Amino acid sequence: MSHDPLPSDLGQQAYAAYGTATGGLTHDGRTMPPWEELGEDIQAAWTVTASSLYQAGADAASREGGR
Repeated sequence: MSHDPLPSDLGQQAYAAYGTATGGLTHDGRTMPPWEELGEDIQAAWTVTASSLYQAGADAASREGGR
């Protein structure tokens, strides 16, 4: 049985993926800080964003009979 990722894990995974896509740079070219140094508000923003995308994917898969 597979388990859905925890919402906090989704945010951290999305942040890491952004870092991979940008070479570890922020939108304005600075070095991305480690996840642990982002602060609760920014971590929460990444988590909400990633969770909504995860849910949208799950909903799409459910409509297509994939779940």
